[in-house]
Amino acid sequence: MTKLNATQIKVIAIIAMTIDHIAELFVPYGSALYYIMRLIGKITAPVMCYFLAEGFRYTHDKKKYILRLSLFAAISQPAYYILVYGAAPSSTAHLLQNLNFLFSLLLAFICLLILTNSKLNAALKVVFTVITISFTQFVDWGLIIPVWTIIFFFFNKDIMKMTLLFISTTLIILPVTFLKLYDSFGYFTLNYGALLALILILLYNGKRERCSTPLKKKINRWFFYVYYPLHMIIISVIAYK
Repeated sequence: MTKLNATQIKVIAIIAMTIDHIAELFVPYGSALYYIMRLIGKITAPVMCYFLAEGFRYTHDKKKYILRLSLFAAISQPAYYILVYGAAPSSTAHLLQNLNFLFSLLLAFICLLILTNSKLNAALKVVFTVITISFTQFVDWGLIIPVWTIIFFFFNKDIMKMTLLFISTTLIILPVTFLKLYDSFGYFTLNYGALLALILILLYNGKRERCSTPLKKKINRWFFYVYYPLHMIIISVIAYK
């Protein structure tokens, strides 16, 4: 079976995310097409958690990594709010009431910083991780994002265990966090499209795309950050003009 590098998988993931957001604004709720498009869109979050764990493992500068996440999370928030609510926020409090996916990844990254800190004992790691995870009630996807990221980081060497933990936590946590938001269990099940991400993760060849020039390397590094707010702005402009 053909393996894929990190860039190829990320491109597939952001295409899926775009499909999800297009369905949310342009496809009638309740239609088969809506269900299928949003099911596909759910693969993006686990894939990004996986590569966040990979990025944490291999980055040479965790401070720069966390600054990039923080910067683009802040930049993306107005675009995300308008995409979700269809209007500009009436106050800063409203703007911050539902934070975008990059904030979710930021909290997951902080969890990894805590859990890998050799200066903290086990008890403090648990306490600080639980406190950090408590803030996921304010972000997109919620609790499941740090859980997925922790699994991908600590169990990547044992594919079977990683797979079983990913599937079991997804099946258990998603209903707890999302079922109440849907008018039927049938439509809630589109969230289990997240399990399809496992196909892409298992196809990963462990390599990044080779960048032949410094410019290409920068484009490769920044493209996914820039694309996130940009595609939401474009979709919102078309939908709400």
